Amino acid sequence: MRIDHTLEQLARENGGLVTSAAAKAAGIASQRLTELVRRGLLARVARGVYAAASALTSVPDPRTLTVSWRVVLSSASAVAWFGVDLPKPPGRLHVTAPRSRGRWRDAVPGVRLQRANLASHEIVVVRGVRVTSPLRTALDYARGHGLADAVAVVDAFYRAKLVTVAEFESAAASAKGPGGRQLRLVAALADPQSGSILESLCRVLLWQNGVAPEETQYPFEHPRTGWVGYLDFAWPSRRVALECDGYEWHAEREPFQRDRRRWSALNRATWRSGVVTWFDVTGDPAYVVALVRDLLECEETAAHDCVRESRRGA
Repeated sequence: MRIDHTLEQLARENGGLVTSAAAKAAGIASQRLTELVRRGLLARVARGVYAAASALTSVPDPRTLTVSWRVVLSSASAVAWFGVDLPKPPGRLHVTAPRSRGRWRDAVPGVRLQRANLASHEIVVVRGVRVTSPLRTALDYARGHGLADAVAVVDAFYRAKLVTVAEFESAAASAKGPGGRQLRLVAALADPQSGSILESLCRVLLWQNGVAPEETQYPFEHPRTGWVGYLDFAWPSRRVALECDGYEWHAEREPFQRDRRRWSALNRATWRSGVVTWFDVTGDPAYVVALVRDLLECEETAAHDCVRESRRGA
């Protein structure tokens, strides 16, 4: 199955992203988007925003292939089948077969076959397809992908309430073999409060560059107006905030207006704030890091200047 030509066109015009509003305006039903997400041809990266598989032309039907091959849908394909957010479409179908199974003579385009002896509790049936359990899927994905993507997907499993923090941390702590060290790092960095794939990717980026936020989803109340909201990332001790946002995310008027009021409230409370988008975080990470460092350094400089002025007055 090919991604609809209209969707491909929309994605090309917007750096690989498609909004549900744009798809609806082009006559594409939301059910079609859901189907493509489960097939792994689209990845939901935020509410109403999808990333398209740019180089993918087709992928086998998971229902047909898992039954005919007697395999289990796994890794990134299992994440997609659960409907959990992904940083990018899988690009091919991931399946797992027992180690004892004989090898197929010919490779099948668009399919990656892995071998593992899965316990009965590690396999579930979702919409008629045998899939690795949510916990096993999260562990497999976290072992086999880069740190930022791994954290983003585990955050998404938490957000979907398919895996608990205690379950993942316990499994990561006892994990052995290749990838065990990364699993424990992912467990330490994952955040059940993360609001989107974008927030997760940005948070790991900042951590890797020594400017991790002091707080995530920080409750903020304006001292005079009483306006209350939540900041994606905050450094309360420095009165600095960073929002992961941008006009391209807002398919609806209400969240767009709500975000603008939050930024206005920050300015009125003399906080320094910045805003980054999907294209900043994924396409120009150096800009994001430099922005945060500049915000923190400016606030530190302002605090020092204030101390100097108070000393002069004394």
